[in-house]
Amino acid sequence: MGSVEWGILILEVSTTIKLTPGEVQATFIAEAVIEHVAATLSLDVDSVRSKNLHNFNSLVFFFEGSAGEPVEYTLASIWNKLAISSSFKERTEKV
Repeated sequence: MGSVEWGILILEVSTTIKLTPGEVQATFIAEAVIEHVAATLSLDVDSVRSKNLHNFNSLVFFFEGSAGEPVEYTLASIWNKLAISSSFKERTEKV
């Protein structure tokens, strides 16, 4: 389409269409897959979700050069602390 020049700032105008899903759509798709797997296997959705969190070993497998150190990886521990602090297990048993 062209470009627009304002002093030293030049903005390139693109006509390219983005065909991939955005963050919200991708998250919805991932959650739908997790829910489908849980339903198919007759498992609790949160147990499937927690089993599919990256751990340090999976980071090393997929991102060998940039996995960092085991003590730096905290996603699983944050997930567990959140479940404990919110009394998640007790609340799900009440439902």
